[in-house]
Amino acid sequence: MPPRGLLTVIGTIDINQFWPASKGTASSDADTVHLKVDPAMSFLHTSPSGTNPKRTTAYVGAYVLDHGKKKAVITSKSDIKIRLQGIDAPELHYPVIAKFHPSKKGKFKNEFRQPYGAGATNALHEYLKAQVGSGTTIHAVFVTHIDKAQEAVDSHGRFVGDIIVGTGNAKSINTWLVENGWAVPLFYDSMTPAEVKTLVAAWKAGRKLANRAGRSLEKALEPFDPQRNVDNAKLPDGGKFNFPKTFRRQATFWTEVAGPLTAQEFVKKLGQGLTGKPDRAYELDYFLKNIDHLDKKKRVAFSSKIGKAGQALFDPQDLVFQEDPSTLFHANGKPVTAW
Repeated sequence: MPPRGLLTVIGTIDINQFWPASKGTASSDADTVHLKVDPAMSFLHTSPSGTNPKRTTAYVGAYVLDHGKKKAVITSKSDIKIRLQGIDAPELHYPVIAKFHPSKKGKFKNEFRQPYGAGATNALHEYLKAQVGSGTTIHAVFVTHIDKAQEAVDSHGRFVGDIIVGTGNAKSINTWLVENGWAVPLFYDSMTPAEVKTLVAAWKAGRKLANRAGRSLEKALEPFDPQRNVDNAKLPDGGKFNFPKTFRRQATFWTEVAGPLTAQEFVKKLGQGLTGKPDRAYELDYFLKNIDHLDKKKRVAFSSKIGKAGQALFDPQDLVFQEDPSTLFHANGKPVTAW
């Protein structure tokens, strides 16, 4: 695989953004982090040749179109939203972007939660709190291996990569969450083999820990509970849960039907697919062995890895999903093409 450049973003994390320090929809969950930045100074790009990092302002004023709406990648408060790359934590508050069936419209809080959604977020909050010392902020560095500026941002305007905290024993939050059993792997084909292998190793440890999400991951399709939402989150919040990607599809499909979502309805709708969501993946072994010449025809449909009763026919580390396409625009509406 040809060497990639590196985007580094230096900033601070306010740990009070995480549940339970912050409540409701204002709280960050365990795989999404808000980083405070200096738009003119925080962003550094290193070329694949490994030359000295250079400041870039490519993201100042930039935006994506998220479901047709402009979403600035740096907020008016100088925050960037980061999706922790390669991992998926149980949902604390998942908002479905779909049309509710008339019988359900307005009757449920659209911030659905999984078992361990609160526990995973609380664990991350406590981990960061132990490193803060005094106050509520901690210095952090965001890193992602990319070639082009637009590759750092997903279709929802979130930066995608790792967050490093600590000094002498600095560690990726991504890796910590997986190896401690609070998140599961969720790989995308934008990742490097080294990034994937690091999390595969972390998962071997994390999936064995008792009273953690990794140990409680269930392959059988758990019934969807629309009453479980962010407002009634509490600790402890254990229980069996599905692969979060499965849960997100399940939540969306549940909103569209009149009554409970049956396993058969789930399987049927998953096979039909969602607009704008590729839901296709390479199998892990193929991806790692063929990273320099991946054949798109080798991708398999996510639905093909789900059984007739809605059960998962895979382990989280088995699939490397196709990244959702996105385009990054300058404030003037022209695509971002350079650093």
